[in-house]
Amino acid sequence: MITKNIINYNHSLQFNKKLFLLLFGFLFFLEGFAQGFTVNNAQVDIYISKDGYFDVVEDYDLNFTEYKHGIYRNIQVNYDLLTDEGTQEKRRIKIRKVDVPDHKFESDPDFVQKLSDNLQIKIGDKDVTIIGPQHYQIKYRVYNAFLFEDSYIKFYWNIKPLDWYAVFQHINFSVHLPENVNTNLDDLFVYAGVAGDKTVSKDFDLTYDDGTFTAKSHDDFFSIPGQSVTVLINLPKNAVKEIKPLWPFWINYGWTLILGLMLLIFYWVWNKYGKDDRVVATTSYFPPSGMDPAMAGFLIDDSADTPDLISLIPYWGSRGILKMEQIPKANWFTKDDTRLTRLKPLPSNASEYEETIFNGLFGMDSSESEKSVLISSLKDTFYTKMSTAKLQLKEKAQIYYDAQANKIQTRTVIGVLIAGVLLFTIFLLTWGLWAAIAVVPVSIFLLIMTVYMVRKNSKGNEAFSDLKGFKNFIKIAEEGKLKMLLQDSPTYFETTMGYALAFGLFSQWSKKFEALNLQPPSWYTSSAGAFTMHNFTNSFSDSIASTQSTMVSSPSSSSSGGGSSGGGFGGGGGGSW
Repeated sequence: MITKNIINYNHSLQFNKKLFLLLFGFLFFLEGFAQGFTVNNAQVDIYISKDGYFDVVEDYDLNFTEYKHGIYRNIQVNYDLLTDEGTQEKRRIKIRKVDVPDHKFESDPDFVQKLSDNLQIKIGDKDVTIIGPQHYQIKYRVYNAFLFEDSYIKFYWNIKPLDWYAVFQHINFSVHLPENVNTNLDDLFVYAGVAGDKTVSKDFDLTYDDGTFTAKSHDDFFSIPGQSVTVLINLPKNAVKEIKPLWPFWINYGWTLILGLMLLIFYWVWNKYGKDDRVVATTSYFPPSGMDPAMAGFLIDDSADTPDLISLIPYWGSRGILKMEQIPKANWFTKDDTRLTRLKPLPSNASEYEETIFNGLFGMDSSESEKSVLISSLKDTFYTKMSTAKLQLKEKAQIYYDAQANKIQTRTVIGVLIAGVLLFTIFLLTWGLWAAIAVVPVSIFLLIMTVYMVRKNSKGNEAFSDLKGFKNFIKIAEEGKLKMLLQDSPTYFETTMGYALAFGLFSQWSKKFEALNLQPPSWYTSSAGAFTMHNFTNSFSDSIASTQSTMVSSPSSSSSGGGSSGGGFGGGGGGSW
């Protein structure tokens, strides 16, 4: 037979009893007296229901020796149960239907019980102070607080817990059993004193009459802080119903199933409305006709990235619109710079995002005269142009996407946000803090994944098929095929390098041409020695990396030393009720 004992205060068992009493006697004068009241009489009535719960009615006649607002009552709800075999089991009881008649009070809501080890009932009015004799009655219902053994059921309850910071001069209690439960005084045990004391108390007169156990303390009895009064009753089997969940896993881990369902629903929505049709890459040696590298970079990953827009620089260079020059650093204390020079305006059919980047570099002047800009001069200013151009690129790309999928994407974002807030609240109330916290990363993950809830239309799928094929060719192209392409189109490399840059494959693509005796693009110059394809690859990679980081840099926020009023260590506060 398994016997379970509730461990309320594990560390206190290691103290010598005499030392323990002496210590709490001292604490009584320091802390108990500071509470400013004594309990002249405590009467606790407990009504056990055959349905597996019991109601508690606590009556306290006490006397305030100094002005106070009222009292508070803490009830432990989280316990460790220890079996005879030495194994431990967690048990959390539930407190419901809290009431304090004729008094103003506040009680921790259900979700606070799940987060804390104690329920607090705070009685009194913050705007009113009282002194002298007072009477308080506290009512509440308790669930999940019976211990079901092989041959009997244990009712095990602290009539007066250890942490009452006041002296109790009299304690009386009664336990009312369900109807037709046969038992006797041999099944009643009362313990009083320090934690862990297993000696049955002789400080109470015990009676049993018509299903009710009654205990009255002797006249010379008193209980100080650190001492408790506990009742144990062995009830016959089937005296009360054991409330078991239909599915125990749901009680403790049901939140995992809900989060799993949330993920499955998201996958179903994505698969139905956001997943691209299966597209087979068509072998292609050129990008789609009429598509600039910025749009190609967007369609390849459904995202407007900085490299997509930076790829316009070599695209414009290959079309004779600008030239680019790497400027070596003048001394040890400076850095390399890059100069962009406008040779002619953009064509009239240029896209809006092209105009935003181009005019951001060279201004709105539409004359044919050359105009130069140093990339270093764009630091902490050009990022706004970049952000605007990304939005314009995304807007322009919508002709390649299914409009219905975009609507579903927006609705999904809203749905994930609403579901996240609702589930966080429900999980907090039902399963506690850790379950609620688990909602946050799942919601964030789904919000990130909504970026991929876009579906290309037939035009987009056709373009994507060509782009995939062209991207694959950039990766696997062999020297012989490149020679043939260069014979047909001598400017093949410089007209395709912008696309390789948008795909993140520029260095890989450029190195394939280093052994082909190819001259670097004429629109790019550098003073770094003999300008071979190898030197061009290194020089252009450095210049474009510096250009990219500069064009998206933003000014840092101001600082006042890293601190603030009320910050740092030593926080907190408190006061007396």
